[in-house]
Amino acid sequence: MKISRTYLKIFISFMLVLLVSELIIYGLLHMSWDKSPRVHHMERQILTVKNLVEMQLGENHTSPEQERRLITPLLKNLSLSLEAYIWITGPYGEIVASSAPKIPDMTEFTSGETARSREGIYVYKKRNDGMKSVYGLYTGKLPMGYPFTYHLYHSFPKFDEESWFLRAQLILTVIAAIFLIPVSRRVIRPLKELTASAAKMGKGDLKQRVEIKGKDEVAELGKAFNNMAEGLEKMVKSSRELTANVSHELRSPLARMRISLEMLKERIADGNTSGCDNFVNGMQAEITHMDELIGRIIEFSKLDMHKPPAMNETADMKELLTELLEQYKHIAERNNLKVETELADLKLADCNRNGIRIIMDNILGNGFKYTDPGGTVSVRMYEHENGVRIETTNTHAPLPEEELENIFSPFHRLKAQEIPGSGLGLAAAKKIVRIHEGEIRAENCEEGFKIIVTIPA
Repeated sequence: MKISRTYLKIFISFMLVLLVSELIIYGLLHMSWDKSPRVHHMERQILTVKNLVEMQLGENHTSPEQERRLITPLLKNLSLSLEAYIWITGPYGEIVASSAPKIPDMTEFTSGETARSREGIYVYKKRNDGMKSVYGLYTGKLPMGYPFTYHLYHSFPKFDEESWFLRAQLILTVIAAIFLIPVSRRVIRPLKELTASAAKMGKGDLKQRVEIKGKDEVAELGKAFNNMAEGLEKMVKSSRELTANVSHELRSPLARMRISLEMLKERIADGNTSGCDNFVNGMQAEITHMDELIGRIIEFSKLDMHKPPAMNETADMKELLTELLEQYKHIAERNNLKVETELADLKLADCNRNGIRIIMDNILGNGFKYTDPGGTVSVRMYEHENGVRIETTNTHAPLPEEELENIFSPFHRLKAQEIPGSGLGLAAAKKIVRIHEGEIRAENCEEGFKIIVTIPA
């Protein structure tokens, strides 16, 4: 099993944090010697010895021999129980009683680290030769007039408490490191999936997406990756469509220009220049047509390549449709078309006004263009589920069912139609309607042909 570098970084960082925390705790234990549990433990032991001795002797001072005879057995028993040296000295430093024949030399202790408990007990510590020694002394108020000083000396292996603490920390570290493996794998798994998806995208598979789980930073990275992948797919798809559509649409005018050029060359070669102006004018018209076509193709492609427009405007739909119908008034008069309107006074909020205008301009343009002279164009608008519904109807022969959907495809032209156009108007209208989360569809009706646009509020 290959160990990932991310896991190693997490593991090493975790171990360093534990190590630093252990060193800090260990340092705090040694810095605060006066608050150490050992000092409180020593305090309780010395006070226990003091209380038992005072109970044994009473309050009055007797002869040294009698005190030694009464106290010595008690100190020996306490020494065995507490595993310590215990002795008592008088006010002049003389030995009153002891648990052992020989008293340890405590001269070096008094110059070391000192702690004073709340009861006035002084506790010293010393480390040497792998051992740790603690020495405590306390001067009581009894016997009356001859107070005793109680001494207690412990010697045990060095770092006794610290070793247990460090062992516990070591066990905790090992357990934490074991449990860190599945945790780190869970963190690293989405990153590996993201890496694999990015590698596939690099090979051309732009449909790659990652599954989003949770709301952490990795999930945010996954969302950013998916948004990037979706944007790239749209851009590449739009670029491919643009290339294919341009090559398809430009082939016909280029072919006509090539024929005109060949005929022009033949006329010039034969010395017959009559009619050459017609060929030149025809080629100029084809060039103008291609220039306009390329412009419309580029504008159509931008709908996919760019981010959706801001939806923060309010459109007065009645005013907008009235302005557009006024622009087509001259076409209606020239072709003797009857225009019928039924427009409710509605406003559409949270939309892109220019996008709405493009939608209706393309639909009305097709309606007036494909209506035979003497026909009728009707526009009806009313409120629909808190949104707007617009129905544009024009007199036209019924379309086959498959054509009702195909008319919204880019560059699709109705068969047997010689009316000029690029076939991009309704395709652009459909894209903009989808941006507004609306719906557009076509249907045959008694009056002819109808396009219905529904845009939610």
